[in-house]
Amino acid sequence: MKVASILAVVFMLLVVGGCVPGEPAPTELSPAERAVCEAEGGFVAIAGFSANEFCAERLIDGGQSCMRSSECSGYCEAQTRTCSTHNNPFGCYSYLDEDGQAVEICVD
Repeated sequence: MKVASILAVVFMLLVVGGCVPGEPAPTELSPAERAVCEAEGGFVAIAGFSANEFCAERLIDGGQSCMRSSECSGYCEAQTRTCSTHNNPFGCYSYLDEDGQAVEICVD
């Protein structure tokens, strides 16, 4: 009888333990948000480890030549020496710092 009670308690703990919520599901942009984003020249991107969707907005100075970071509203791409076209800080890329030196970075 005592063993049955202990087993019942263990069973209940296992069942309740399985009900603990995990990590929240990634959020997605609504169809309307996607449409506005794309209509304004942006694109839907994934935000690093959280995997939430966001609008990578088009930058006004995207594609213009640059020699350092302060010349761009985003960042100055090291390989092309042009301002980044979209506001998307995630991933790995090289940019020119304020001294014009190439810096590699990965952001998640």
